[in-house]
Amino acid sequence: MRVDSIIRRVSCLAVAGAIAAGFGGAAAAEGLYAGVGGGFFVPRDSEVKGQATAAFPTPVDATSKADRGIAFSGAVGYRIADGLRVEGELSYRKNDFDTITVREPGGLAVLLPANLRTNPVALAGLRRTSDLEGDLRLLTLMANFFYDIDLGLDFEPYVGGGIGLSRISVKASVAGRTTADDDDTVLAYQFGGGLGYRVGGTDDRPVTISLDYRYFATEDPTFKGALTGTPFDAEIGGSYFGIGLRFAL
Repeated sequence: MRVDSIIRRVSCLAVAGAIAAGFGGAAAAEGLYAGVGGGFFVPRDSEVKGQATAAFPTPVDATSKADRGIAFSGAVGYRIADGLRVEGELSYRKNDFDTITVREPGGLAVLLPANLRTNPVALAGLRRTSDLEGDLRLLTLMANFFYDIDLGLDFEPYVGGGIGLSRISVKASVAGRTTADDDDTVLAYQFGGGLGYRVGGTDDRPVTISLDYRYFATEDPTFKGALTGTPFDAEIGGSYFGIGLRFAL
């Protein structure tokens, strides 16, 4: 995902939040709050693109799949008048890999014996779906903006999103050979919403439990292949489903 595309999406989100702020009544009292959350992160398929080199003149072109993984977060924020919340969030996501489908092996030809790395029949044998072992881990720091829509009930929907930085670490192996063991730091963004329900506290210090959804994605990180050192890019994104707890400080 290109940086300009990320900025455009967050800008659209800010406009949507401003429009939403024109509706609804008075929100809960302003002030500091803290929150924690946890749930599942369901990644989308990742397009993997590796560069061509003199030794391997065709680029890597593949799609990797990962299993549903865990996600946890903690946040500290401030509730502003009229339902707007601004917060800093630290989150962690981890997904185990499942398979990789290779359309063009490129540098993955190094998995073959040296005398077969240019053999068309042997290269064709790499163009298949194989088990992919290892995992993808993300540590992300974000600035979030949310708008609570006051319906005059204990239930309170909200919408919003954020932008920040994500440290992405990948460790992957095919057929017992490590193909990637690297990390990169890139821009990240998310948007979504949820439904909060007040479970305790007072009007000035409410305690709210929430059902949360986020679509999360990053700029494409660049990693170095463990076998050849050749750089490759990978798409990172998916959907988070979880439960959160917020309480006034």
